[in-house]
Amino acid sequence: MSVPPGAGRPASAFAPFANRTFRLLWGANVLSNIGGWMATTGAAWEMTSLTQEPIFVALLSAASALPMFLFCFFAGVLADRFDRRRYIIVCQIWMMAVAATLAALAFSGLLDHWSLLGLSFCMGLGNAMNAPAWHAVVPEIVSGPQLRPAIALNSAGFNLARTVGPVAGQILLGLAGVFMLFAINALTYIGVIFAMSRWQRPADAVTTQHPQGLVEAARAGIAFVRNSDDLQAVFARGLCFFVPGIAIGTLLPVIGRFELGLDEFAFGVLYAVFGAGAVAGAFLMPIVNRLFGPDRANIWAMGIQAAVTLATALVMTPLVVGGCIALSGACWIIVIANNGTTVQSILPNFMRARGMAVHQMVFFGALVVGSLLWGKIATLFSVQISLIVSAIALVPLTMLAASVRLPGSFPPRP
Repeated sequence: MSVPPGAGRPASAFAPFANRTFRLLWGANVLSNIGGWMATTGAAWEMTSLTQEPIFVALLSAASALPMFLFCFFAGVLADRFDRRRYIIVCQIWMMAVAATLAALAFSGLLDHWSLLGLSFCMGLGNAMNAPAWHAVVPEIVSGPQLRPAIALNSAGFNLARTVGPVAGQILLGLAGVFMLFAINALTYIGVIFAMSRWQRPADAVTTQHPQGLVEAARAGIAFVRNSDDLQAVFARGLCFFVPGIAIGTLLPVIGRFELGLDEFAFGVLYAVFGAGAVAGAFLMPIVNRLFGPDRANIWAMGIQAAVTLATALVMTPLVVGGCIALSGACWIIVIANNGTTVQSILPNFMRARGMAVHQMVFFGALVVGSLLWGKIATLFSVQISLIVSAIALVPLTMLAASVRLPGSFPPRP
């Protein structure tokens, strides 16, 4: 098996910040994600105010993830066919409009659980159309040994926002209401639009995009993925983790508000703890990968995720749950970053958006299935039973994932 480009020894965690374009886009995206997480936690709190049924909280999570599964591949075809910079700007404008609509409905008192679900789906649609192009431009900005830390930094920025956004959002929720969270989220898209408009794509990146028709491009993308054993190996390992691993994230609003009885601020802190763990995991990931190799690092992360899920179910106290959520965040960042880097390295530029779209479809399809599954089990039995079942399921799935080597994974340092 050939080793993909950029799969050598990892660069330092902060090396991509030497690239000015990466710094600008990274900062704008972090601000946008802070607004996004303010809105996400506000929406979760609002839904738990409307109903105590875990399945409705799970539906809110599924409504955001389902468009990624349904439309992400089509978005990848478009992103490989048209100019990715302009395409991303259009997607950002769409999401800004959806956030503004949520703010207007909340301000007027017309926001109910059905409109919240519907607009969450629309926001998920914007994310679905944006994600393949966004992931595809990262290797156009940084490449070689800096690609893995760049992807990790993007994930760390997302989870840094996940640390700041929920706490700030829940403070504002108590002061100004949920409409303010949606309004701020709408404004944060302006920064991404500005940063993306200032970036000039490399000439070779533009010329390596093949101007195929939509149907031809879709067929080519499907054929490429179907004939790539390496991509299928990454997707199989991802499914083993994401379906059972999402249980804590799906049930977190129910755990925080009804099992632990947290107020608005503590509820936001609980969300933020996951992001803090993910940030720490992203900065430690180069060291972990150097010691164990990405392949074994992912397997260890899956095993730890099973342990913290079980501990959350058995010891439902704020301190224990908070610690488990932080460890879970670190596990998720390691698996997502290593899988994403492997997929990025396998794909040629002209196929990158379509290939990343399939990767996103697998990821979010697993989240939809997992969210509905664990939400339904929690509704029929209890939150604790749902978490225990997911933890048990992770054990054989981790063993199965260990039997499929992560493509291009370098061995650990002797």
